[in-house]
Amino acid sequence: MKRYCYLLLLACGCTMARPAAVRTAPALSPPTTAVVRGTIRNVAPNDTVRLWRKEPDQLQRTQLKFPVAADGSFEMRLTGLTEAFDAQLGMGNSLTVYLSPGDSLTLTVDRKNLLETLRFSGRGAHVNNYLTQAQRHFDYDFGNLPESQHGAATPAGFVQLADAYRQRQLDTLASWQAKAPLPAELVVLRRQLLDLQRGLSMLRYAGNQKGQAQQEPTLPAGYFDFLKMMPLPAEGMWAARPIFMQTLAFFHGAYSYLFLLPPSGQLASAPGLPEKLYARATADLGETPLRDQVIGELLMGQLYDHPTTTREAVGSLLPTYFARTQDSMYVRNVRLAWQTTAGLQTGQPAPAFSLRSAQGKTVSLADFKGKVIYLDFWYSSCRPCLAEAPAAEKLKKQFLGRDVVFLYISVDRKAEEWQQAIRKFALASPNSVHLLDPGASNAASAYGVSSFPSYWVIGRDGRIWRGAAPRPSSGPEVVAVLEKALANER
Repeated sequence: MKRYCYLLLLACGCTMARPAAVRTAPALSPPTTAVVRGTIRNVAPNDTVRLWRKEPDQLQRTQLKFPVAADGSFEMRLTGLTEAFDAQLGMGNSLTVYLSPGDSLTLTVDRKNLLETLRFSGRGAHVNNYLTQAQRHFDYDFGNLPESQHGAATPAGFVQLADAYRQRQLDTLASWQAKAPLPAELVVLRRQLLDLQRGLSMLRYAGNQKGQAQQEPTLPAGYFDFLKMMPLPAEGMWAARPIFMQTLAFFHGAYSYLFLLPPSGQLASAPGLPEKLYARATADLGETPLRDQVIGELLMGQLYDHPTTTREAVGSLLPTYFARTQDSMYVRNVRLAWQTTAGLQTGQPAPAFSLRSAQGKTVSLADFKGKVIYLDFWYSSCRPCLAEAPAAEKLKKQFLGRDVVFLYISVDRKAEEWQQAIRKFALASPNSVHLLDPGASNAASAYGVSSFPSYWVIGRDGRIWRGAAPRPSSGPEVVAVLEKALANER
């Protein structure tokens, strides 16, 4: 009977139930690629999109370049990524972006109006649209910074204003975080940046007080306590995260003027100058690459911006700087500045140049021999340069019909932007000549110009009469310099 039942089961095709095999899906590898593509309006010929990022385990930032087609389209494909990162995206001007493995971003932008027109879509868009808005309304809105709007406030009042400005930035961050989560690392980086920016505003406020009064500012006890709380990277600007780069560059100048320079902004020889300067910088910044970079930038700025008046003081600092600085790039650049400006001293032949004028003619410095030349190095988006336009117009009228030529040299890369600025700000006059030195590769380089605007007076004999000459807005000071140059009286 049992055998019959067994055979019946076989005949019916029935079998004993077995546990079903469990099949597992193959593990998905994490994404390692990020793609950014887009369209740029008003693209320049042979334009590129650039990306500066800090690679893992590398000290310095690296730069990548991607071509832009004639129709403005481009694509960046970043491979081998293992983590998210902040970067500087360059499309004419630069701004901070945040990219993660797996991102697939599409952007549209007008190159002539970067922050106002930039829009992201696709995976990764939320964080980058937040960064765009934050940079448009805060980081790059220089005219609305607390130190720009409230320079006349009391120190205590300014601290409250700086805190309120930072709170508005935090509120913006929170509102975007409420819409959709932002990457945790980006939130931390952004908060650190806001701390740096607040500290920079505090330094600038004190520096403005110093500059206006031409004496060390009187501030309440504890005003500078924030300095120790600033998240300054000991490794210095060039090795820092890209998100901090702009603020750290501004910090160099603000700190140096406030703590290392006299109110005039020009180093002067004095007994014990190297020891005093290093003692202050080391107390604030430690024995760090950041300190060496700050002092290096100070020395180069003094040599290039005031080549005829600060050379002796800078020379007294060089042995100490070369002995205590480990950054070979800064040592090399300071040496170059010293050598370059050796030929830019008062009484030496002015460096010759030939450039294209606004009328399309080739114009040389030698064409004006026998006249006093007031050299003005500038560019069309330089706010301090353009702020001098009203005073410059008055100065030109004052010397109209006399042997003074106002020689404007723009370092704009795009001729149309240069020409537009000349018309918009009414810079042309019968006694002025406008020349273009694209990218500062000719005349500006020969004169060691590193900041703008920069003014020089060349005498009738073609020799340097005054480097780091007074600005048009200095009024009687610049008039006196030009009158003495006309009369050849020192």
